[in-house]
Amino acid sequence: MAEETEGTKKRGFFSKIMKVAFIAAIVGAVVAVVKRRRGGELDEDEWQELPPPAGG
Repeated sequence: MAEETEGTKKRGFFSKIMKVAFIAAIVGAVVAVVKRRRGGELDEDEWQELPPPAGG
């Protein structure tokens, strides 16, 4: 019976880790979507590289 208690504790710990990881994945997805939308508002010209210096 002691083994069952240990298994239950391990399962509970694993379950908590999985819940935290799931919530972190959702938050990460939301952050990625928000960053992508902000980036979409900028024009393509703003992302182009700078021209080489005049003297070089």
